[in-house]
Amino acid sequence: MNFTKLTAYLDTFYNEKNIPGLGVAMYHKHQPVYEHYTGFSDVENQVPFRRDSIFKLYSATKVVTCTALLQLLERGKYKLTDPLYEYIPEFKHMLVRHSLPDGTVDLLPSQNPITIEHLFTMTAGIETIHTDAVHKAVAESSSEGRTLAVIKTVAQEPLAFEPGSNFKYTACHDVLGALLEVITGRSFGQYVQENIFDPLGMKDTSFQLKDESRFCKLYNRFNGMTHTAESVGETFKLKPGPAYESGGGGLYSTVSDYIIFAEALCNYGLAPNGVRILKPDTVDAMRSNRLSPTAQQDFAKFGGGSKLGYSYGLGVRTLVNPEDNNALSQQGEFGWDGARGCYVVIDPESEVTLFYAQQEHGSEWYRWHGTIRNYAYASIWDAGMPPTKLQSRCLEDL
Repeated sequence: MNFTKLTAYLDTFYNEKNIPGLGVAMYHKHQPVYEHYTGFSDVENQVPFRRDSIFKLYSATKVVTCTALLQLLERGKYKLTDPLYEYIPEFKHMLVRHSLPDGTVDLLPSQNPITIEHLFTMTAGIETIHTDAVHKAVAESSSEGRTLAVIKTVAQEPLAFEPGSNFKYTACHDVLGALLEVITGRSFGQYVQENIFDPLGMKDTSFQLKDESRFCKLYNRFNGMTHTAESVGETFKLKPGPAYESGGGGLYSTVSDYIIFAEALCNYGLAPNGVRILKPDTVDAMRSNRLSPTAQQDFAKFGGGSKLGYSYGLGVRTLVNPEDNNALSQQGEFGWDGARGCYVVIDPESEVTLFYAQQEHGSEWYRWHGTIRNYAYASIWDAGMPPTKLQSRCLEDL
C-alpha cells in the first residue's frame, strides 16, 4: 500500500481549500490501514486536529439513526409498510400542498398515509422542524424542546407532496428519532448509547458535547492564507430546544469513534471488537435502491452533482452506477456526509471503509469528497486489489 499521494493531497487543504483541520481513517479487508491528521482544531491556539478531536457530525448522524431503527426492525418492533400514525397519531390526517395554475396553493387531504419506509427514504413530504407551531410549543414547555413533543407538533404542518411520490431532503430522520422513542419507551440518546455506542466502545459520540476542551472550533469561511475566518460559531438552525435530539444531524463524534461504527456496517454489521449491531441481510437492505423513477429524478438534482451515479436506500446514498460518478468504489457502496464536510464511504464489496472529517462552513466540500475516495482506493491497489478498467481510467485523472 502506498498512501503518499493521498497524504500529500490532504496536506494542501489548509492553504488551497481553506480547511483549518481534518482527519481521515481507513480500513481495508477489515483491518485499519491508514490514518492522517493535519491542520488545527483551534487555529488561534495552534491545537492540532487529532484522532480524538470532537466535532459535529451534522447529517452523518443519519447513518447512526437508520442503524438504530433497523435494529428495531430486526426485532420485529414494526414493519416498513406500517403507517406512521399507528405510532404517532398526530400524523393520521395530513394535508398536502397543491400548487394551482394561478400560483396559489390549495391544501387537500393526503390520499396515502406516511409509512415508516417513507421516512427512511425521504419521500414522506415532511419538511422542516422549524415551524411557528413548533416554536410556540417549545416556548410553552419551558423551552426544552424534547424530541417526541416537537415531532408531534411538526404534524400540524402540511406536506410538500403526496407521501411516496417524490424525494425531498428534509427532517424525516428527525421523525425516525421520535418514532424510536415511541417504540422503545426510551429517549433516542439513551437507546443509541446502550445499543450502538457502548457496545462498540464509542466513548466520545453523543448528543451532548462530552469534552469542550477537545471540540473543534466552528469556523465560517476560513481563510488559510490569513489564518482567520469571517466568524466563529454555529450558523445552522439545528434544534428548537436544548433537550432536542436530532436524528438528522445532532451527534458529536471523533474520527476514532465513527470509523469503528462505519467499519461494522462494512463488515455486514460485525464490529472490529466482535459485537454485531446488524444482520448481513439488513445491511444489504439498507444499501438497496428504494426510490421510484420520479423520486430518483429528484435525488439526481440534489447535492451539487456529488451524488451523480447514486440513488437512495434506507437513509443512505447507495452507488448504482460507478461510471456516472467516476467512482473507484463498487456498486452498492453507501454512506452519507455532513453539513460541515464529514464524509463516510462504506463498501462491503471492496471491503473498504473510509471516514473523512472536517468542520468548516463555507467550503465546497462536496467537490473533493470523491477525489479523497478515489485517492484512497488507488492507495490500496497494490494490496491484492487490482483496478478494474473503469478504475484504471479514473486513476489516470488523479
